[in-house]
Amino acid sequence: MIFSSYAFLLQFLPIVWAGFMVLRHLLADSPYRPTVLLAWLLVSSCWFYAQWHLPDLWILLGVVTVNYVAATFVASKRAHWALPAIIVTNLSLLAFFKYWPWLGEGGDRTILIAGLPLGISFYLFQAIAFQVDLSRGRTAKPKALDFALFLSFFPQLIAGPIVHGRRLLPQLKRLGGGPCCLGLGLTLLALGLAKKVLIADTLAGGVDAIYAGRYALDTVTALAAAFGYGTQLYFDFSGYADMAVGLGLLFGLRLPQNFRRPYTARSLTEFWRRWHITLSSFLRDYLYISLGGNRCGAARRGVNLFVTMALGGLWHGAGLQFLLWGMAHGALLAIEHGFRGVLPGLARAIPQVMKMGLTISIVMLLWLPFRATDLDHASALLAGLFKWSPLSMPTLEQFLAPLSLMSTAPSAPTTVLLWALMVLACAACRPTAWRWAISASPLHRGIVAGSLLALVLKTLADRPDQPFLYFQF
Repeated sequence: MIFSSYAFLLQFLPIVWAGFMVLRHLLADSPYRPTVLLAWLLVSSCWFYAQWHLPDLWILLGVVTVNYVAATFVASKRAHWALPAIIVTNLSLLAFFKYWPWLGEGGDRTILIAGLPLGISFYLFQAIAFQVDLSRGRTAKPKALDFALFLSFFPQLIAGPIVHGRRLLPQLKRLGGGPCCLGLGLTLLALGLAKKVLIADTLAGGVDAIYAGRYALDTVTALAAAFGYGTQLYFDFSGYADMAVGLGLLFGLRLPQNFRRPYTARSLTEFWRRWHITLSSFLRDYLYISLGGNRCGAARRGVNLFVTMALGGLWHGAGLQFLLWGMAHGALLAIEHGFRGVLPGLARAIPQVMKMGLTISIVMLLWLPFRATDLDHASALLAGLFKWSPLSMPTLEQFLAPLSLMSTAPSAPTTVLLWALMVLACAACRPTAWRWAISASPLHRGIVAGSLLALVLKTLADRPDQPFLYFQF
């Protein structure tokens, strides 16, 4: 049951939201209202998660229990062993599920995905951030029910955003006491659904066909693989993030933004401040700064950047291609910082449009090893960039086919590349979904949200559900 499915949109969500609102109204003057609402959302979140794979629910509840017990010792300040012990425990659990199958099955990606409890990377990182913040006095130990919902709240359980306890736990204490932003929440939900269903899923067939080897690898095909996947991933993942924020607002909870137009960044540093913001912040606050950050000189800063991004690559999956992707980003970030430090005048003199073009080109080309099945596949894709062949432009009918059919049928590489570039250009001219939604009038929001929801529901009737790409990470 994914957000972009009839089961979620027409069954689960209406039942859970209606139950929440009824309880909120009936217990308006009761001191037990937050507790009852917390219990309702916790049971609903467990029900949601159990639909995927029931044994995974016991793993999630085990993580909640162990971390809550450990929080008692971490908060006491006297048990200095508690924080390292719970961090090692969480990371060991993640390593067991994420990397053990890789060692035993030679890195078969399908084996890894099949054996990985859904969302485990996200809720374990969220638990680690909570424990570190607790040890530093940035948050207090919550009640058991608050903590359980903090780790298992269904809008952000599967693929983030990674929420800090100091941000969400205070909201849970007063659950039901503030407004439920129905109009804004539904608008963000509709915009996220449109990103996922109408753009990302429509590109998916052509992108998957390229990576499956259905086409000979040449310059155009390799570029289509890079830009097509980069576009698909962005609209898939940012669509999920918009839906998560919108769903949170329906229950009166504010979740953090996870994307701010990253493909308009003018440097890799700026890109990582805009892409998967909660993961980037986690790596910066709990890894990069702990390694020394930029406090120990330029050379040490470069090493810290390299190590942080390499480990960030491994977080995404067990495979040398992920390590290569992270190491490449780390090395380029170190070079970028060094260039600005040594030649600041030249760095400022480069036109902004050139910086943006160079940044998006680097980011897109580095998606090739990220999406590849292994290093050999990544090498073949990168080598294809240098195999020029005559360009075959699609006919108008072929170009419009993805739009008219709204299907996952594979398009030719040229069509994939043209659609990706066109969609990226349009997105670069528009504000983020959040910024547009809060600035639009209620009437405008209603028209756009209603139209998009109708189109999404019609499209879902014509093709099977497509899982979110970040489910495998």
